[in-house]
Amino acid sequence: MSEYRFEELDLSPEGIREISGLLTSVFGREAGLAFEFLQWEYNDNPVGRAVGFNAWMGDELAAHYVTQPIISVFEGEQIRGLLSLNTATHKHHRGKKLFTMLAEKTYESGLSQGYDFVVGVANANSTPGFVKNLGFELISPLDVKFGIGRHNSVIAEDYDYSRFWDKKSLAWRLSNPKLQYEILKQKEYSVIFAKTGKRGIHAILGTFLNDDLPDNISIKSKSKFSSINIWMGLDRQLRWQGRCYFNFPNRFKPSPLNLIFRDLTGKNRIPKPEQIRFMALDFDAY
Repeated sequence: MSEYRFEELDLSPEGIREISGLLTSVFGREAGLAFEFLQWEYNDNPVGRAVGFNAWMGDELAAHYVTQPIISVFEGEQIRGLLSLNTATHKHHRGKKLFTMLAEKTYESGLSQGYDFVVGVANANSTPGFVKNLGFELISPLDVKFGIGRHNSVIAEDYDYSRFWDKKSLAWRLSNPKLQYEILKQKEYSVIFAKTGKRGIHAILGTFLNDDLPDNISIKSKSKFSSINIWMGLDRQLRWQGRCYFNFPNRFKPSPLNLIFRDLTGKNRIPKPEQIRFMALDFDAY
């Protein structure tokens, strides 16, 4: 493995272009991982710039792994953590366990910078690697519902774990250059939606009290009954009785998504599935 060198991310314009080139070569141009998007995702986050590592062989970028700084409320305390994001290995360098080494270096660096945990969403294929090789706990598969009309939008306050959004971080999240969002305003709260790429189908990304929304929010208003909606996340305190929403059949899911978690502090703090509020806006699905 001595032929590879491992370096912390170069987040300069040149470094972002190198990463964009690798991600595009691995995932294709349709993935939309262009310079503008990565600049927003890696550099513009008000919580902090991306934390991650690259593996190089000579002048060739062989592999890349990145996490995004977040703030969460965990057991009543605001703590800083990392959201596991993009990983890619050049086709000429696969089978070298580069991802595992990049991830461990990233988590060591994150801990030294004051980040206490890593949370992520992994598909069925990648989950065993995170659990077996990187010490993650599998919290639970994400729940998926579909239906029409209003869903249960009760915002409880007694979760052990939830992501913390303030006006500044929410304004940044909704400025994603790759997507356009829509908002459905109710009396006390608002629901954020995104188009899924399937005609007539929207994803429910999250629910926020109106007072918590960014000032002068400029995203498009959504008609109340204009589409089929999909809800994806983990929130066992929501009650769906009396709403026109149903469990999404497993056989139609491209790949079940799992919420995974790793405590970096050695305290082994693991949130319980029934005490988690995790919305689609909390990760990078849309």
